[in-house]
Amino acid sequence: MFHVGQHVIHPGQGVCTVTGFTEDAVHPMILLSAKSGHTETHLMYPLAQQDRLHAVISREDAEDLLGGYADLDVDTFTERNSSLEETHFKQQLKLGAPETVRVAKTMRARISEAEAHGKKPSSYYTRVLKEARRRSVEEFAVALHVDEDAVEERFEQAIAQAAIASN
Repeated sequence: MFHVGQHVIHPGQGVCTVTGFTEDAVHPMILLSAKSGHTETHLMYPLAQQDRLHAVISREDAEDLLGGYADLDVDTFTERNSSLEETHFKQQLKLGAPETVRVAKTMRARISEAEAHGKKPSSYYTRVLKEARRRSVEEFAVALHVDEDAVEERFEQAIAQAAIASN
């Protein structure tokens, strides 16, 4: 069971904070607050489905992921239909880190590969990369107890170090 003030990963929203419970109701709910950009959204999530929520990664796991970014494998899933591929990657985002980081790395690699061959990358790569990056940054900011700008800098450093290591 979660407690008030705990940060959890909501499959559709990403990082949320538990703000309360409605246990006396016919259908008990977990009250959540999600910050998306400059707005805050309040949600009610069925207590019966709490197993679909999970805590954000630990500080140690976040540090390990950043330190081992170069060793993180990209997702090799492919499908002839780009819509099915996009669905696969969006499902991975619901799992939180490390999958959000893997998806972002995969989309960066696919965009770079397409550009290296003189092709225009699929538009879904950019959409999925943006969402994977948002979710990763939010989760790492909570795990590391820093603001999102600091996390962005850490990711940029990890990406640059991975590029150097691969050359």
